[in-house]
Amino acid sequence: MKKLEVTVTKNQIESVQEVLKNLELSYTYSTVKIENEECGAFSSLVPDKLVDRAIEEILKGIDLRLKENTISVYNVDAHVSKYVDRIAERIVEESPPSNPFERLVETTEKFTHIDKDLLIMALFATVIALAGLFLDNAVTVIGAMLLSPLLGPINAFAVNASIGKVKKLIRTEISIIILLVSVIAFSALITFTVSFFFDLPVSSQIAIRSQTSLTDIGIGLILGLAGGLALVTAVPEILVGVGVASALLPPAAVAGIGLALMNNGLFFGALILTMVYLVGLELGCTIMLRVKGVRPRKFYQKVEARKHSAYFIITFSILLIILMIIVYRTGG
Repeated sequence: MKKLEVTVTKNQIESVQEVLKNLELSYTYSTVKIENEECGAFSSLVPDKLVDRAIEEILKGIDLRLKENTISVYNVDAHVSKYVDRIAERIVEESPPSNPFERLVETTEKFTHIDKDLLIMALFATVIALAGLFLDNAVTVIGAMLLSPLLGPINAFAVNASIGKVKKLIRTEISIIILLVSVIAFSALITFTVSFFFDLPVSSQIAIRSQTSLTDIGIGLILGLAGGLALVTAVPEILVGVGVASALLPPAAVAGIGLALMNNGLFFGALILTMVYLVGLELGCTIMLRVKGVRPRKFYQKVEARKHSAYFIITFSILLIILMIIVYRTGG
């Protein structure tokens, strides 16, 4: 639910009243003075799905170039109004099926914040990955890839980067970082505990994930592009999820192993590889969504979305170049 507030000059009051009445929205009206000019002020509770339409209709009748004319929208945490609830129910019943853009937002919304189930699944995948890494068993590592929950948050990050939702983008990135830090910490804890009872060898599966090459940067970008394409074309996530999980989960687990064994080379090598894949995946996925035209439909939202996604792409491209330099100088 949103609260819509509109102020207009005296000669445009009837235009706003007509829009609100046509949309069957209840409203309050008062007169206000803006720099000694008498103006009209409207306030109305509007269902989320009706906000854009209401603004569009109001814009047809008022001139926003005038400083007195303003439109403000606020989130409403709670409300009690059966009338507004009935309007919201009617809109839902009459609304057509979600379009591809709306489906993208709805699909990724649940991944914009971390929950305990997502975290538990990541920890389960970490245990399986550790078993495969220490046993030098690629099949077991693939099992961890299948359990990894990292694709959803990465997709959510790219969608919010493309549509300019900065707060959700930051919240999603924090969730991804928490998941990866949890994998590293849990991996370190298990490795440290088991090391008291068994000799833990650095297998080939572990060794290859402690070294980063320039090829890995390309792989990360390609996986991100593939993930973005799968998202917009509705290819089942599992087809790309294996590739994404293989990029992020095992090196994060290896970083935990290096931390527990106090092996700096193992820890930093795997950590750099994890960062390379993470930046590559997020950048590639965002680029693909932008190329495929994923952006808000409202013109005033498109401008902000283009600006924010451009900032993100430039920033992460610079970060990827920095990682490339680090990899090159360390012999990758």
